Amino acid sequence: MSKSKVSCLHFALSLAALGLAAPACSLPTPTGAAAGDGGALAVTCANENAVVSLSIPDAGTTVVTADPGTPVTPTACSGAGKANPNAIDKYSQGYGHNDQMIQNSVNTAMQSFGGDVSSEIEEMYGEPFIKQGKVGQFFDTQRSQDVAGIRGYRYRDASRGVNFGEDMDGNPPGKHIVQNQSVGYSTSFPVSMARGAAFDLDLEYAVGEAIADEMQAANQTLLLAPCMNLLRHPYWGRAQETYGEDSFHVGRLSAAMVVGIQQHIAANAKHYLAYDIEVGRSKNDSSMDEQTLREIYGRHFRMVVQDSGVSSVMASYNSVNGTKSTQNGHNLTEILRKDFGFQGFVLSDWWAMPGDSNTSTPTSVLQQNAINALDAGLDVELPWGFNYGQLANLYNSGKVTKDKIDTAVKRVLYEKFRFNSAGEGATVGLGTPTTAYDYQGGQICGNLPHLALAKKAALESMVLLKNDGVLPISPSAHNIVVVGATVPYVINTTTSGKAETVNFATDVRGGDLGSSRVYPDPAKSMGPVDGICLAAGGTPDVIKHTCNGASVTWATNNQGDLAPITNAVANADFVVVMAGLTAQDEGEEYTLAGDRDYGVVPKGGNPLLLDTKQQDGTYQGIQNKLISAVAMTGKPMVVVLEGGSVIEMPWLGQVHALVMAWYPGQRGGEALGDLLFGQVNGVSYNFGGKLPFTWGTNSQYAGITFSDPSGSTKFDYYIGYRYFDHNNLTPTFPFGAGMSYTSFELSNLQLGCSSATQGAVVPVVVDVKNTGMVDGDETVMVFVSFPDTTVDRRKNQKELKGFARVSLKAGETKQVTVPVRLSDLDYFKMDSATGNTGHWVVEDGRINIMVGDSATNLPLNATLENVKGYTVGSSQ
Repeated sequence: MSKSKVSCLHFALSLAALGLAAPACSLPTPTGAAAGDGGALAVTCANENAVVSLSIPDAGTTVVTADPGTPVTPTACSGAGKANPNAIDKYSQGYGHNDQMIQNSVNTAMQSFGGDVSSEIEEMYGEPFIKQGKVGQFFDTQRSQDVAGIRGYRYRDASRGVNFGEDMDGNPPGKHIVQNQSVGYSTSFPVSMARGAAFDLDLEYAVGEAIADEMQAANQTLLLAPCMNLLRHPYWGRAQETYGEDSFHVGRLSAAMVVGIQQHIAANAKHYLAYDIEVGRSKNDSSMDEQTLREIYGRHFRMVVQDSGVSSVMASYNSVNGTKSTQNGHNLTEILRKDFGFQGFVLSDWWAMPGDSNTSTPTSVLQQNAINALDAGLDVELPWGFNYGQLANLYNSGKVTKDKIDTAVKRVLYEKFRFNSAGEGATVGLGTPTTAYDYQGGQICGNLPHLALAKKAALESMVLLKNDGVLPISPSAHNIVVVGATVPYVINTTTSGKAETVNFATDVRGGDLGSSRVYPDPAKSMGPVDGICLAAGGTPDVIKHTCNGASVTWATNNQGDLAPITNAVANADFVVVMAGLTAQDEGEEYTLAGDRDYGVVPKGGNPLLLDTKQQDGTYQGIQNKLISAVAMTGKPMVVVLEGGSVIEMPWLGQVHALVMAWYPGQRGGEALGDLLFGQVNGVSYNFGGKLPFTWGTNSQYAGITFSDPSGSTKFDYYIGYRYFDHNNLTPTFPFGAGMSYTSFELSNLQLGCSSATQGAVVPVVVDVKNTGMVDGDETVMVFVSFPDTTVDRRKNQKELKGFARVSLKAGETKQVTVPVRLSDLDYFKMDSATGNTGHWVVEDGRINIMVGDSATNLPLNATLENVKGYTVGSSQ
């Protein structure tokens, strides 16, 4: 099967696997000689723009199930005799690829340089830094150089789909203009925070594989995902790009995504380490003690390294304890490589080396920057050779040895050969993609299965947070009105700073417009009113947002005037209020969005309220006013929020129902419609998402300094639900909150271990029953605590150490097994109170096992006795 052509049979099988009927095969066939980057055959997408209702099966589950009530006989558990004691599923296999054939290819490539160290060094940075010449040349590229017949990396962001708008590589200027840029279309999935709410490892694997499939189709070779920084505080501008607040949860999902990505191409774990403040990101210093660094801000990176065998890690913009991440030998070498066991290569974030890319930086400073970074363990500087362009001179002057250069270059080459991306002009990646890329049209072809997956992800991700009996929408509700404010926003990618607008009732919401932006084909996308129209039995026009065959209409404000909305809902049987955040409210610093408390709220204000960044008084607080106005009508209503983090809701007590939809991607409107109605065309749909963070109020976060004006911010050990537990705070919604149209009962908790020693995996077994009248998904969460601990920070604290999503028919019961690794229950014991060396320790003593559906609802408890503690790791 050629790279650019997929048979109708193969496509039909892909659709069948997702429960889809196969349409007439519309994938392109080769039309000529090589075109585009890497020798891809020229293709033209045809018959790709028809919107179809994508029906998909119930969510899958990775859990082991047995007959309900099956007795479990506890045994003495250890890792003795296991080839990989940490392996509990396909997302925890580690590297396991020390392939001599790959190493031989690396050795041959090194020999091909013929002793030319300058050519070797070109493997260690992106495009050359040019002080004179084409303006912005280094801004228009996402690639490294082709050197001596070895293809340079083609990098793309990120976790919600392929960003074909980042540069012009393979996208003809003027073909598709969005935000004044030429872009290419790809599948837009819900953002990572949404998928964090799904608690579904299989789903995350599938999303990673699908994005990488589209990358491979376009001959792109390294996906800059997953983003896996913790939601330390809801003000963080890039909250939407990560999975949540808990290290274990983030680590498991990140590993699943990496394994999916690496079915095709190399993945990248970012941003390492403690990058959780956006504004001033290149100057911020994250200050913390060693236990906090490794347990809280490092544990999930340790997991993604040891579980998934990730190909590369990105060093972040910020400093940690006073040293830039790109030059931090303690973090990059002592922790990442020696402690965590990382075997890939480290690249810098774009312009993350010191100096802020100041073109007047003296050569001596650039050279010292390069020496410091190379000594620390940074292998590749991106997007250019601003500092690493000095390495050849440093080598010639004897200030850098060839051994150090060889070490970095071999790491890069190994990963290129590991994922078949070294061949210049050749097909790249592992296996054969199921999609194709049309270079002339600037879009992915044949992605209907990926659209179905995008819908599945949105269905699993949305969280029902309140329901006073108005949902699902009654079949007798014939006149449905979808309303939402039209709100202006400004980011620096808009033309001349001109304000753009978002219409919450109609628009497809894919997230911010920073480096992770994705541009879906409008003709294959559905916003709220279109999806609700389809679910109501109508036929939506996704371009004009009209509904034929069903009484679904929409309304928005006239600037600050809400009269058009209140008039529209006067005769409504049901009202759906869409609200949320704009691309200016939260996002990357360079887009002028940044963190949610940055320069937008007067002292004493509330950054978590809607519309706080509106400088125009006409729109200040307009969405809260809109929601309250609709609530006062007394009409049955639901508020649907779109955003990446906590939103404060002064109107919560006035509304009947509340849904957190996140930024749900290009099929999010269709998923929303199905969930609100509960049953569409004979297929049942139900909410099953759970909050991946603790939803508190602005005042409750007062105990956390989000960003210190000095530039050095203390990062505390207690974040998320641990912060709320430690400070005895009751949040608006706890970690794991989420309602359903049915009810569940957990019972018969059993442990598969009577004792545990090093390498043990403890089976936590529980019966889960759907006690309601409709099908639904439940997520079983396993928390642990340590009653015999000698560590002050662990006393009276609980930690998530296992979860599993399970699908149940009405009245059905399943026995579910959640594996808990003893190795995940360790803590980092420092050798001294002030030093940064120590060991990972699993303590002797009992372990409390608590099982439930959220951090505050853990009705089942058991105790694992006779845990034999142990110490691992060298003193680093």
